[in-house]
Amino acid sequence: MAKVIRIERMKHLLPSRLVALPPAAMVVTLISYLALNVGLAFIMPIFPLLGLVGAISINLVVILFLRSKLALPLYMLIASPSVALSLGSGILSRLYVGNLLFVLVVLIWIFQVILPERKSGQVLLERSLLIPLLFLIVIGLLSIVYSRLFPDPNVPYQYPHSDVSITLVNISEMAILIGLPMFLVIVPGLVRTPRDAYGVMLSFVGVGILYALGTIFAAPLGLYSNEVILGVHRPEIFGADSSALGSLILLFGSLAMAQTFYATRWKGRLIWAMLSLVFCLGVVMSFGREAWVGLFLAVLTMVGFRTRNWSVLLVLFAPLLLLLIPGISDFFDPSKTYGSDRLKIWQDAMTIWLKSPYMGIGAGNFQFFDRVYGSDKVGIAHNQYLQMLAETGVQGLLCLIWILVVVGIKALQSFKAAKSRLGKSISLAYIGYYVSILFGGFFTGIFIPSAAAGGGTGPFVAASCRWMLFGLVLSIPIWDGIEDKGEA
Repeated sequence: MAKVIRIERMKHLLPSRLVALPPAAMVVTLISYLALNVGLAFIMPIFPLLGLVGAISINLVVILFLRSKLALPLYMLIASPSVALSLGSGILSRLYVGNLLFVLVVLIWIFQVILPERKSGQVLLERSLLIPLLFLIVIGLLSIVYSRLFPDPNVPYQYPHSDVSITLVNISEMAILIGLPMFLVIVPGLVRTPRDAYGVMLSFVGVGILYALGTIFAAPLGLYSNEVILGVHRPEIFGADSSALGSLILLFGSLAMAQTFYATRWKGRLIWAMLSLVFCLGVVMSFGREAWVGLFLAVLTMVGFRTRNWSVLLVLFAPLLLLLIPGISDFFDPSKTYGSDRLKIWQDAMTIWLKSPYMGIGAGNFQFFDRVYGSDKVGIAHNQYLQMLAETGVQGLLCLIWILVVVGIKALQSFKAAKSRLGKSISLAYIGYYVSILFGGFFTGIFIPSAAAGGGTGPFVAASCRWMLFGLVLSIPIWDGIEDKGEA
Protein backbone atom coordinates (compact mmCIF):
# COMPACT_ATOMS: atom_id res chain seq x y z
CA MET A 1 0.00 0.00 0.00
CA ALA A 2 2.83 2.43 0.86
CA LYS A 3 4.41 1.74 -2.53
CA VAL A 4 1.12 2.50 -4.30
CA ILE A 5 0.81 5.80 -2.42
CA ARG A 6 4.37 6.79 -3.42
CA ILE A 7 3.60 6.00 -7.06
CA GLU A 8 0.43 8.10 -6.98
CA ARG A 9 2.36 11.00 -5.44
CA MET A 10 4.96 10.75 -8.20
CA LYS A 11 2.22 10.98 -10.82
CA HIS A 12 1.22 14.32 -9.34
CA LEU A 13 4.80 15.49 -9.22
CA LEU A 14 5.89 14.51 -12.71
CA PRO A 15 4.19 17.21 -14.79
CA SER A 16 5.58 20.07 -12.72
CA ARG A 17 8.98 18.71 -11.69
CA LEU A 18 10.47 16.72 -14.53
CA VAL A 19 10.99 17.13 -18.26
CA ALA A 20 8.49 15.10 -20.23
CA LEU A 21 9.36 16.05 -23.80
CA PRO A 22 9.03 13.44 -26.54
CA PRO A 23 12.32 12.56 -28.30
CA ALA A 24 11.49 14.58 -31.43
CA ALA A 25 10.55 17.66 -29.40
CA MET A 26 13.71 17.29 -27.29
CA VAL A 27 15.90 17.12 -30.39
CA VAL A 28 14.21 20.17 -31.93
CA THR A 29 14.61 22.08 -28.66
CA LEU A 30 18.31 21.28 -28.36
CA ILE A 31 19.05 22.13 -32.01
CA SER A 32 17.14 25.43 -31.69
CA TYR A 33 18.98 26.26 -28.48
CA LEU A 34 22.39 25.62 -30.08
CA ALA A 35 21.48 27.57 -33.23
CA LEU A 36 20.30 30.58 -31.22
CA ASN A 37 23.46 30.60 -29.14
CA VAL A 38 25.60 30.49 -32.30
CA GLY A 39 23.61 33.43 -33.65
CA LEU A 40 24.16 35.34 -30.43
CA ALA A 41 27.90 34.76 -30.73
CA PHE A 42 27.84 36.79 -33.97
CA ILE A 43 25.46 39.47 -32.62
CA MET A 44 27.27 40.11 -29.33
CA PRO A 45 30.31 41.98 -30.78
CA ILE A 46 28.05 44.21 -32.94
CA PHE A 47 25.14 44.82 -30.54
CA PRO A 48 26.33 43.94 -27.01
CA LEU A 49 23.10 44.95 -25.26
CA LEU A 50 20.90 43.02 -27.69
CA GLY A 51 23.15 40.00 -27.38
CA LEU A 52 23.04 40.14 -23.58
CA VAL A 53 19.24 40.41 -23.50
CA GLY A 54 19.00 37.59 -26.03
CA ALA A 55 21.29 35.34 -24.02
CA ILE A 56 19.30 35.94 -20.83
CA SER A 57 16.01 35.30 -22.64
CA ILE A 58 17.15 32.08 -24.30
CA ASN A 59 18.54 30.58 -21.11
CA LEU A 60 15.45 31.69 -19.22
CA VAL A 61 13.34 29.76 -21.70
CA VAL A 62 15.48 26.66 -21.14
CA ILE A 63 15.17 27.00 -17.36
CA LEU A 64 11.40 27.27 -17.62
CA PHE A 65 11.24 24.16 -19.77
CA LEU A 66 13.32 22.27 -17.22
CA ARG A 67 11.51 23.72 -14.20
CA SER A 68 8.00 24.25 -15.51
CA LYS A 69 6.63 24.99 -12.04
CA LEU A 70 8.29 28.43 -12.35
CA ALA A 71 6.43 29.33 -15.55
CA LEU A 72 3.20 30.62 -14.00
CA PRO A 73 4.83 32.57 -11.11
CA LEU A 74 7.24 34.18 -13.58
CA TYR A 75 4.37 35.10 -15.90
CA MET A 76 2.51 36.66 -12.98
CA LEU A 77 5.53 38.66 -11.80
CA ILE A 78 6.49 40.00 -15.23
CA ALA A 79 3.41 40.15 -17.46
CA SER A 80 1.16 42.47 -15.49
CA PRO A 81 3.78 45.11 -14.51
CA SER A 82 5.08 45.23 -18.10
CA VAL A 83 1.67 45.93 -19.66
CA ALA A 84 2.51 49.63 -19.90
CA LEU A 85 5.37 48.86 -22.31
CA SER A 86 4.59 47.75 -25.86
CA LEU A 87 7.31 46.24 -28.03
CA GLY A 88 7.27 48.96 -30.69
CA SER A 89 5.03 50.82 -33.12
CA GLY A 90 2.63 49.66 -35.81
CA ILE A 91 1.94 45.95 -35.44
CA LEU A 92 4.36 45.73 -32.50
CA SER A 93 2.27 48.32 -30.64
CA ARG A 94 -0.30 45.53 -30.22
CA LEU A 95 2.26 43.22 -28.65
CA TYR A 96 3.52 43.12 -25.07
CA VAL A 97 6.03 41.16 -23.04
CA GLY A 98 3.10 39.41 -21.38
CA ASN A 99 1.91 38.14 -24.78
CA LEU A 100 5.28 36.56 -25.47
CA LEU A 101 5.39 35.03 -22.01
CA PHE A 102 1.90 33.64 -22.55
CA VAL A 103 3.03 31.91 -25.75
CA LEU A 104 5.97 30.46 -23.81
CA VAL A 105 3.67 29.20 -21.05
CA VAL A 106 1.40 27.60 -23.65
CA LEU A 107 4.36 25.81 -25.24
CA ILE A 108 5.55 24.56 -21.86
CA TRP A 109 2.04 23.33 -21.10
CA ILE A 110 1.84 21.51 -24.43
CA PHE A 111 5.24 19.83 -24.06
CA GLN A 112 4.99 19.05 -20.35
CA VAL A 113 1.32 18.12 -20.04
CA ILE A 114 -0.50 17.58 -23.34
CA LEU A 115 2.07 15.50 -25.23
CA PRO A 116 2.96 13.14 -22.35
CA GLU A 117 -0.70 12.61 -21.45
CA ARG A 118 -2.19 12.66 -24.95
CA LYS A 119 -3.27 9.00 -24.73
CA SER A 120 -4.71 9.16 -21.24
CA GLY A 121 -8.09 10.49 -22.34
CA GLN A 122 -7.99 13.06 -19.56
CA VAL A 123 -10.69 15.76 -19.73
CA LEU A 124 -9.00 19.18 -19.81
CA LEU A 125 -12.09 21.24 -19.00
CA GLU A 126 -15.53 20.24 -17.80
CA ARG A 127 -18.37 20.59 -20.28
CA SER A 128 -20.25 23.03 -18.06
CA LEU A 129 -17.44 25.53 -18.67
CA LEU A 130 -16.22 24.36 -22.06
CA ILE A 131 -19.55 24.67 -23.89
CA PRO A 132 -20.37 28.32 -23.03
CA LEU A 133 -16.75 29.35 -23.66
CA LEU A 134 -16.78 27.70 -27.09
CA PHE A 135 -20.12 29.32 -27.86
CA LEU A 136 -18.75 32.75 -26.99
CA ILE A 137 -15.65 32.23 -29.14
CA VAL A 138 -17.77 31.14 -32.12
CA ILE A 139 -20.23 34.01 -31.62
CA GLY A 140 -17.36 36.49 -31.44
CA LEU A 141 -15.85 35.11 -34.64
CA LEU A 142 -19.20 35.17 -36.47
CA SER A 143 -19.80 38.76 -35.41
CA ILE A 144 -16.42 39.74 -36.84
CA VAL A 145 -17.08 37.88 -40.11
CA TYR A 146 -20.53 39.48 -40.38
CA SER A 147 -19.08 42.96 -39.80
CA ARG A 148 -16.53 42.33 -42.56
CA LEU A 149 -19.16 41.07 -45.00
CA PHE A 150 -21.68 43.82 -44.23
CA PRO A 151 -19.75 46.88 -43.00
CA ASP A 152 -21.55 50.03 -41.93
CA PRO A 153 -21.00 52.60 -44.72
CA ASN A 154 -20.88 55.44 -42.19
CA VAL A 155 -18.15 53.91 -40.04
CA PRO A 156 -14.42 54.31 -40.84
CA TYR A 157 -12.91 51.03 -39.66
CA GLN A 158 -9.57 52.58 -38.74
CA TYR A 159 -7.92 54.72 -36.11
CA PRO A 160 -7.63 58.45 -36.82
CA HIS A 161 -3.94 58.69 -35.86
CA SER A 162 -2.65 55.16 -36.43
CA ASP A 163 -1.90 52.81 -39.29
CA VAL A 164 -3.12 49.75 -37.36
CA SER A 165 -5.56 47.88 -39.60
CA ILE A 166 -9.00 46.53 -38.75
CA THR A 167 -7.64 43.05 -39.43
CA LEU A 168 -5.13 43.42 -36.62
CA VAL A 169 -7.90 44.60 -34.30
CA ASN A 170 -9.95 41.51 -35.18
CA ILE A 171 -6.96 39.25 -34.55
CA SER A 172 -6.34 40.94 -31.18
CA GLU A 173 -9.97 40.41 -30.22
CA MET A 174 -9.91 36.71 -31.10
CA ALA A 175 -6.65 36.36 -29.18
CA ILE A 176 -8.49 37.71 -26.12
CA LEU A 177 -11.52 35.43 -26.57
CA ILE A 178 -9.40 32.31 -27.12
CA GLY A 179 -6.38 33.06 -24.92
CA LEU A 180 -8.08 33.92 -21.63
CA PRO A 181 -10.05 30.64 -21.29
CA MET A 182 -6.82 28.72 -21.92
CA PHE A 183 -5.69 29.64 -18.41
CA LEU A 184 -8.46 27.37 -17.12
CA VAL A 185 -6.65 24.34 -18.55
CA ILE A 186 -3.05 25.56 -18.36
CA VAL A 187 -3.05 26.36 -14.64
CA PRO A 188 -4.51 22.99 -13.52
CA GLY A 189 -2.07 21.31 -15.91
CA LEU A 190 1.01 22.93 -14.37
CA VAL A 191 -0.11 23.22 -10.73
CA ARG A 192 -0.02 19.68 -9.32
CA THR A 193 1.08 20.03 -5.69
CA PRO A 194 0.30 22.32 -2.73
CA ARG A 195 3.80 23.75 -3.12
CA ASP A 196 3.08 24.67 -6.74
CA ALA A 197 -0.20 26.31 -5.73
CA TYR A 198 1.43 28.18 -2.86
CA GLY A 199 4.16 29.44 -5.19
CA VAL A 200 1.61 30.81 -7.67
CA MET A 201 -0.34 32.39 -4.84
CA LEU A 202 2.81 34.07 -3.50
CA SER A 203 3.58 35.42 -6.98
CA PHE A 204 0.14 37.07 -6.98
CA VAL A 205 0.81 38.64 -3.60
CA GLY A 206 4.34 39.66 -4.58
CA VAL A 207 3.32 41.61 -7.67
CA GLY A 208 0.34 42.96 -5.74
CA ILE A 209 2.64 44.51 -3.16
CA LEU A 210 4.35 46.47 -5.95
CA TYR A 211 1.00 47.83 -7.11
CA ALA A 212 -0.20 48.62 -3.59
CA LEU A 213 2.99 50.33 -2.41
CA GLY A 214 3.27 52.27 -5.67
CA THR A 215 -0.29 53.51 -5.16
CA ILE A 216 0.20 54.40 -1.51
CA PHE A 217 3.48 56.28 -2.16
CA ALA A 218 2.43 57.75 -5.50
CA ALA A 219 3.01 61.28 -4.21
CA PRO A 220 6.75 61.03 -3.43
CA LEU A 221 7.30 58.75 -6.44
CA GLY A 222 5.41 61.05 -8.82
CA LEU A 223 3.30 58.18 -10.15
CA TYR A 224 0.24 60.12 -11.29
CA SER A 225 -2.12 59.86 -14.26
CA ASN A 226 -3.86 62.68 -16.07
CA GLU A 227 -7.14 61.88 -14.31
CA VAL A 228 -8.27 64.17 -11.52
CA ILE A 229 -11.30 63.65 -9.27
CA LEU A 230 -12.35 66.42 -6.88
CA GLY A 231 -8.89 67.96 -7.15
CA VAL A 232 -7.14 64.66 -6.36
CA HIS A 233 -4.70 63.22 -8.91
CA ARG A 234 -5.24 59.52 -9.38
CA PRO A 235 -2.15 57.29 -9.21
CA GLU A 236 -1.03 55.36 -12.29
CA ILE A 237 0.97 52.20 -11.61
CA PHE A 238 2.33 50.11 -14.49
CA GLY A 239 -0.19 51.69 -16.85
CA ALA A 240 -3.23 51.03 -14.63
CA ASP A 241 -5.17 53.79 -12.91
CA SER A 242 -8.53 54.60 -11.33
CA SER A 243 -10.90 51.67 -10.83
CA ALA A 244 -8.79 49.37 -13.02
CA LEU A 245 -5.89 49.85 -10.62
CA GLY A 246 -8.07 49.48 -7.55
CA SER A 247 -9.72 46.32 -8.89
CA LEU A 248 -6.33 44.77 -9.61
CA ILE A 249 -5.06 45.53 -6.10
CA LEU A 250 -8.31 44.10 -4.73
CA LEU A 251 -7.63 40.82 -6.56
CA PHE A 252 -4.25 40.48 -4.85
CA GLY A 253 -5.66 41.70 -1.55
CA SER A 254 -8.42 39.07 -1.60
CA LEU A 255 -5.76 36.36 -1.45
CA ALA A 256 -4.03 38.04 1.48
CA MET A 257 -7.29 38.47 3.40
CA ALA A 258 -8.28 34.85 2.79
CA GLN A 259 -4.87 33.71 4.04
CA THR A 260 -5.46 35.77 7.18
CA PHE A 261 -8.73 33.95 7.81
CA TYR A 262 -7.12 30.51 7.47
CA ALA A 263 -3.67 31.04 9.00
CA THR A 264 -3.07 28.69 11.94
CA ARG A 265 -0.15 30.44 13.62
CA TRP A 266 -0.47 33.87 15.16
CA LYS A 267 2.72 35.16 13.49
CA GLY A 268 1.48 34.10 10.07
CA ARG A 269 -1.94 35.60 10.74
CA LEU A 270 -0.33 38.87 11.84
CA ILE A 271 1.81 39.07 8.69
CA TRP A 272 -1.11 38.33 6.38
CA ALA A 273 -3.30 40.80 8.30
CA MET A 274 -0.71 43.55 7.83
CA LEU A 275 -0.46 42.75 4.12
CA SER A 276 -4.25 42.86 3.89
CA LEU A 277 -4.26 46.34 5.40
CA VAL A 278 -1.65 47.45 2.86
CA PHE A 279 -3.80 46.14 0.01
CA CYS A 280 -6.95 47.75 1.41
CA LEU A 281 -5.15 51.07 1.73
CA GLY A 282 -3.93 50.66 -1.85
CA VAL A 283 -7.50 50.17 -3.06
CA VAL A 284 -8.61 53.29 -1.19
CA MET A 285 -5.70 55.38 -2.49
CA SER A 286 -6.44 54.37 -6.09
CA PHE A 287 -9.46 56.69 -5.92
CA GLY A 288 -11.57 54.31 -7.98
CA ARG A 289 -15.15 54.38 -6.78
CA GLU A 290 -16.07 51.04 -8.32
CA ALA A 291 -13.03 49.52 -6.59
CA TRP A 292 -14.14 50.98 -3.25
CA VAL A 293 -17.55 49.34 -3.54
CA GLY A 294 -15.89 46.15 -4.80
CA LEU A 295 -13.66 46.06 -1.71
CA PHE A 296 -16.66 46.43 0.55
CA LEU A 297 -18.54 43.62 -1.24
CA ALA A 298 -15.52 41.31 -1.29
CA VAL A 299 -14.83 41.68 2.45
CA LEU A 300 -18.52 41.30 3.22
CA THR A 301 -18.71 38.06 1.23
CA MET A 302 -15.50 36.51 2.54
CA VAL A 303 -16.35 37.19 6.20
CA GLY A 304 -19.80 35.70 5.68
CA PHE A 305 -18.51 32.49 4.11
CA ARG A 306 -15.67 32.13 6.62
CA THR A 307 -17.79 32.63 9.76
CA ARG A 308 -20.96 31.02 8.38
CA ASN A 309 -22.78 33.45 10.60
CA TRP A 310 -24.27 36.09 8.37
CA SER A 311 -25.56 38.10 11.30
CA VAL A 312 -22.04 39.38 12.00
CA LEU A 313 -22.13 41.09 8.64
CA LEU A 314 -24.26 43.81 10.17
CA VAL A 315 -21.04 45.15 11.70
CA LEU A 316 -19.55 45.55 8.24
CA PHE A 317 -22.28 47.95 7.25
CA ALA A 318 -20.63 50.51 9.53
CA PRO A 319 -18.46 51.81 6.65
CA LEU A 320 -21.66 53.02 5.00
CA LEU A 321 -21.72 55.72 7.67
CA LEU A 322 -18.70 57.22 5.93
CA LEU A 323 -21.03 58.34 3.16
CA LEU A 324 -22.54 60.78 5.65
CA ILE A 325 -19.22 62.63 5.75
CA PRO A 326 -19.48 65.45 3.16
CA GLY A 327 -15.96 65.09 1.80
CA ILE A 328 -16.42 61.40 1.06
CA SER A 329 -20.00 61.50 -0.19
CA ASP A 330 -18.94 64.08 -2.78
CA PHE A 331 -17.11 61.34 -4.70
CA PHE A 332 -20.49 59.72 -5.41
CA ASP A 333 -22.32 62.97 -6.15
CA PRO A 334 -22.80 63.31 -9.96
CA SER A 335 -23.32 67.05 -9.62
CA LYS A 336 -19.82 67.48 -8.17
CA THR A 337 -17.86 64.89 -10.10
CA TYR A 338 -18.29 62.95 -13.29
CA GLY A 339 -20.52 59.91 -13.15
CA SER A 340 -23.73 60.97 -14.81
CA ASP A 341 -21.85 60.79 -18.13
CA ARG A 342 -21.96 57.01 -17.77
CA LEU A 343 -25.69 57.17 -18.51
CA LYS A 344 -24.93 58.88 -21.83
CA ILE A 345 -22.25 56.31 -22.62
CA TRP A 346 -24.66 53.46 -21.88
CA GLN A 347 -27.26 55.11 -24.10
CA ASP A 348 -24.61 55.30 -26.84
CA ALA A 349 -24.01 51.56 -26.39
CA MET A 350 -27.70 50.83 -26.86
CA THR A 351 -27.79 53.05 -29.94
CA ILE A 352 -24.77 51.26 -31.41
CA TRP A 353 -26.32 47.86 -30.65
CA LEU A 354 -29.47 48.82 -32.56
CA LYS A 355 -27.32 49.39 -35.67
CA SER A 356 -26.87 45.61 -35.82
CA PRO A 357 -29.17 44.02 -33.21
CA TYR A 358 -28.95 40.43 -34.41
CA MET A 359 -25.25 39.78 -35.06
CA GLY A 360 -23.70 42.75 -33.28
CA ILE A 361 -21.27 45.25 -34.76
CA GLY A 362 -18.33 42.85 -34.43
CA ALA A 363 -16.24 41.88 -31.42
CA GLY A 364 -13.73 44.63 -30.71
CA ASN A 365 -15.33 47.14 -33.11
CA PHE A 366 -17.09 49.34 -30.54
CA GLN A 367 -14.42 52.03 -30.78
CA PHE A 368 -15.05 52.57 -34.51
CA PHE A 369 -18.83 52.87 -34.14
CA ASP A 370 -18.54 55.11 -31.11
CA ARG A 371 -16.69 57.71 -33.17
CA VAL A 372 -19.72 58.03 -35.44
CA TYR A 373 -22.75 57.26 -33.29
CA GLY A 374 -21.51 58.10 -29.80
CA SER A 375 -22.09 61.41 -28.05
CA ASP A 376 -19.15 61.18 -25.61
CA LYS A 377 -16.89 59.20 -27.98
CA VAL A 378 -14.95 57.43 -25.24
CA GLY A 379 -14.37 54.29 -27.33
CA ILE A 380 -15.79 51.79 -24.82
CA ALA A 381 -19.20 51.19 -23.25
CA HIS A 382 -17.94 51.37 -19.65
CA ASN A 383 -20.20 48.38 -19.07
CA GLN A 384 -19.17 44.74 -19.59
CA TYR A 385 -22.72 43.64 -20.37
CA LEU A 386 -23.63 46.44 -22.78
CA GLN A 387 -20.27 46.15 -24.51
CA MET A 388 -20.87 42.45 -25.16
CA LEU A 389 -24.44 43.17 -26.29
CA ALA A 390 -23.36 45.84 -28.78
CA GLU A 391 -20.43 43.88 -30.21
CA THR A 392 -21.82 40.33 -30.34
CA GLY A 393 -25.59 40.71 -30.03
CA VAL A 394 -28.05 39.20 -27.57
CA GLN A 395 -26.50 35.75 -27.96
CA GLY A 396 -23.11 37.09 -26.88
CA LEU A 397 -24.61 38.70 -23.77
CA LEU A 398 -26.42 35.47 -22.88
CA CYS A 399 -23.15 33.54 -23.23
CA LEU A 400 -21.39 36.00 -20.94
CA ILE A 401 -24.09 35.61 -18.28
CA TRP A 402 -23.97 31.82 -18.74
CA ILE A 403 -20.21 31.81 -18.18
CA LEU A 404 -20.46 34.03 -15.10
CA VAL A 405 -23.11 31.79 -13.56
CA VAL A 406 -21.05 28.64 -14.15
CA VAL A 407 -17.90 30.30 -12.79
CA GLY A 408 -19.75 31.27 -9.61
CA ILE A 409 -21.13 27.75 -9.16
CA LYS A 410 -17.70 26.18 -9.68
CA ALA A 411 -16.12 28.54 -7.16
CA LEU A 412 -18.76 27.66 -4.54
CA GLN A 413 -18.36 23.94 -5.20
CA SER A 414 -14.60 24.22 -4.88
CA PHE A 415 -14.90 26.06 -1.55
CA LYS A 416 -17.26 23.44 -0.13
CA ALA A 417 -15.17 20.50 -1.36
CA ALA A 418 -11.72 21.86 -0.42
CA LYS A 419 -10.04 19.92 2.40
CA SER A 420 -6.88 21.92 3.09
CA ARG A 421 -6.62 25.43 4.46
CA LEU A 422 -4.76 26.51 1.34
CA GLY A 423 -7.55 25.18 -0.86
CA LYS A 424 -10.20 26.84 1.27
CA SER A 425 -8.37 30.18 1.30
CA ILE A 426 -7.79 30.30 -2.47
CA SER A 427 -11.40 29.43 -3.28
CA LEU A 428 -12.66 31.92 -0.68
CA ALA A 429 -10.46 34.64 -2.14
CA TYR A 430 -11.93 34.06 -5.58
CA ILE A 431 -15.50 34.03 -4.26
CA GLY A 432 -14.95 37.42 -2.67
CA TYR A 433 -13.37 38.84 -5.80
CA TYR A 434 -16.05 37.22 -7.98
CA VAL A 435 -18.71 39.36 -6.30
CA SER A 436 -16.71 42.47 -7.18
CA ILE A 437 -16.47 41.21 -10.79
CA LEU A 438 -20.26 40.99 -11.04
CA PHE A 439 -20.59 44.54 -9.72
CA GLY A 440 -17.65 45.95 -11.65
CA GLY A 441 -19.08 44.60 -14.88
CA PHE A 442 -21.65 47.40 -14.81
CA PHE A 443 -18.87 49.98 -15.11
CA THR A 444 -16.01 48.39 -17.05
CA GLY A 445 -14.98 45.34 -19.10
CA ILE A 446 -13.50 43.60 -16.09
CA PHE A 447 -14.00 39.92 -16.98
CA ILE A 448 -13.79 39.63 -20.77
CA PRO A 449 -12.28 42.88 -22.06
CA SER A 450 -12.62 44.13 -25.60
CA ALA A 451 -9.87 45.19 -27.95
CA ALA A 452 -11.89 48.42 -28.07
CA ALA A 453 -10.35 49.23 -24.69
CA GLY A 454 -7.16 50.16 -26.56
CA GLY A 455 -3.73 48.64 -26.54
CA GLY A 456 -4.70 45.65 -28.64
CA THR A 457 -3.81 42.65 -26.52
CA GLY A 458 -3.00 44.85 -23.52
CA PRO A 459 -6.44 44.16 -22.00
CA PHE A 460 -5.68 40.45 -22.35
CA VAL A 461 -2.61 40.75 -20.13
CA ALA A 462 -4.52 42.76 -17.54
CA ALA A 463 -7.47 40.32 -17.47
CA SER A 464 -5.23 37.23 -17.41
CA CYS A 465 -4.69 37.73 -13.65
CA ARG A 466 -8.40 37.13 -13.03
CA TRP A 467 -8.50 34.04 -15.22
CA MET A 468 -5.30 32.67 -13.68
CA LEU A 469 -6.84 32.94 -10.23
CA PHE A 470 -9.92 31.01 -11.35
CA GLY A 471 -7.64 28.46 -13.00
CA LEU A 472 -5.91 28.08 -9.64
CA VAL A 473 -9.32 27.41 -8.09
CA LEU A 474 -9.99 24.69 -10.69
CA SER A 475 -6.65 23.07 -9.81
CA ILE A 476 -7.57 22.58 -6.14
CA PRO A 477 -9.02 19.04 -6.54
CA ILE A 478 -5.72 17.92 -8.12
CA TRP A 479 -3.47 18.74 -5.16
CA ASP A 480 -5.85 19.31 -2.26
CA GLY A 481 -5.47 15.80 -0.84
CA ILE A 482 -1.66 15.82 -0.92
CA GLU A 483 0.09 16.59 2.36
CA ASP A 484 2.70 19.31 2.00
CA LYS A 485 4.68 20.81 4.88
CA GLY A 486 5.39 23.88 2.79
CA GLU A 487 1.81 25.04 3.16
CA ALA A 488 1.46 28.02 5.50
